[in-house]
Formats: sequence, C-alpha cells, structure tokens
Amino acid sequence: MKHGIAGEPSESGAKAKRSEISNLVPEIILRTDEGHITLRQLDILRAVSMERSQNRAAAKLKISTAVLNRHLKELERRAKTDLVKTTRRGSELTPEGKQLLRVLDAMCKRMTRQKELTVGCTSVSQTIAERICSKLVLKKIKVRLIVTDDETNVSMSSAGLLDIIFIDDPLFAYEYPKEGRVHEVTKDFLLHCSRGESYAVLTSGPQRIGFDVLRQGKKRFEIKATVFGPEELVKSKYSFFVSKMLLSNRKLDIPANTKIERIPYTIYAVETTDHADIRSFFDCMAPEQYYPVG
Repeated sequence: MKHGIAGEPSESGAKAKRSEISNLVPEIILRTDEGHITLRQLDILRAVSMERSQNRAAAKLKISTAVLNRHLKELERRAKTDLVKTTRRGSELTPEGKQLLRVLDAMCKRMTRQKELTVGCTSVSQTIAERICSKLVLKKIKVRLIVTDDETNVSMSSAGLLDIIFIDDPLFAYEYPKEGRVHEVTKDFLLHCSRGESYAVLTSGPQRIGFDVLRQGKKRFEIKATVFGPEELVKSKYSFFVSKMLLSNRKLDIPANTKIERIPYTIYAVETTDHADIRSFFDCMAPEQYYPVG
C-alpha cells in the first residue's frame, strides 16, 4: 500500500492540478485609476469598430443592445473618456477609442508574435543588417528583418515587436539606457550637397543632423520636396543631405559640379528585448562593427 505525506496532494490530485495549469492562458489587463479593463471588455469595443453599429455589434457578440451599451458606458467610465460616438451612419470609435485598440493590438502581438529574432533597420543600415542575418541563417537561427525608418523602428520596439533596432540618428539612441545594450555599429558621413537655399528631404537617414547644422550656422533654407529614395535626390535640382553609405549601397554618384560637405555621424544598434539569440546576432557582427557603449 502506498502512503502519502500529510498535506501532499495525491497522484490523481496532482494530475488534476497539472490539467488545470495546462489550461491557463495569458490575459491582458489594462489598469486605470477607475479599475481594470480586460481583453474581453475590449472585444466589445472592437466589435463596434468593425460593425459600425451597436445593434450589429450586439448581435455579433450574442448579447442585447442594452447590455452592450451598459458595457460601453462602464468602459468609458474606467477610461475616463468617450470611446464611441454616434454618427448619421451608426457608431464609430473616437480617437481615444482607436488609440485604446492600437495599444491592445500591440500588446497582443507582443504576447503572440513568432519566436524568431526580429530586427529593424533602415535603408542606410540595410546592407549591414542583411549580412549579419545571413550569417544567423547559416547557423540555423530564425531571424526576420524589417526595413523602415528610425521613428517607426523605435515605435515598434516600444511595443515589443522588435528585438534589435539599427538607428541612424543618434538622438533616438539616447532614449535607451546604455549599460551594454547600445552598440556602436560603424561610422559614416552625411553628405551635404549644396545647390542653393531650396532643399529636398529624404524620408530615411539622419536628416535631422544636417538641418541642425544649417540652423546652428544660421544658414537660410527652405524644404521644397520630400522624396523616398536617394535616386530622386541626386536627380533633383535641390540641395540635400544623404548618407555616404546609402549612396555606396545603391551605387550612386553625385554630379561632379556639386559642392559637397561631409558631416560625421555614428550608426547604432540597440537591444530592446532579452531574446535568446541577441548575443548570436552581435557575435556575427564584424569586429570593426561592434563597439558596446556604456
């Protein structure tokens, strides 16, 4: 006969406990001064957003319109703001309601996104990032690369959607605590191609640095155009700033008759999560491209 220690759960009881634990799922809760807002409560807000009608939203959720309206009023009380407004066409979310759903979506993606290492870079740092990611793939490490701009990378990392981000503008790097998580990748030059006071601005790269130099030198300028690629800059009639690395990557040359000044700057890589493969990423970086800061 098998005897158990006093207070110790029986084998059948332990199995039941394990079964209960296996059925546990994470629940997102937003905390406010007026209480908690749960994921299930926000499903009501999402239904109104999708159906654009409280009646249709209630039908979809299989509850009465009166119950749905009561839940919405309680949500708005806890959020301390209007989340839904009535229009001629039905109901739609207020800007605050849409923002609440965006926060929810970011949190859900953070909890459910794939397990591969996700890296964000810009068109300037793309070649370096691609080279490192290719080395990781050879090591059988899953990695995903997203190419966008500094501001979007910082926003996505804040939502937990990126594990590493490359930053062209060092101003963004200052938002992160250094302590070994901010790494100097390489030095580059921002080329100032002067053709007068009218400028075209590129949507990527450390453009702010260039225009700050103009302001500090009290030089007059006016932005006349915004372009998405360096090819458009080179062909334009305007003055502009462009990263030397980006020109090299695209195999572009600046016309010989253009006055050029060089402004040095540094590209950084920032660890934004504790993903298990982050160290492998930086181990694959060439020695001259890996200078931990802090």
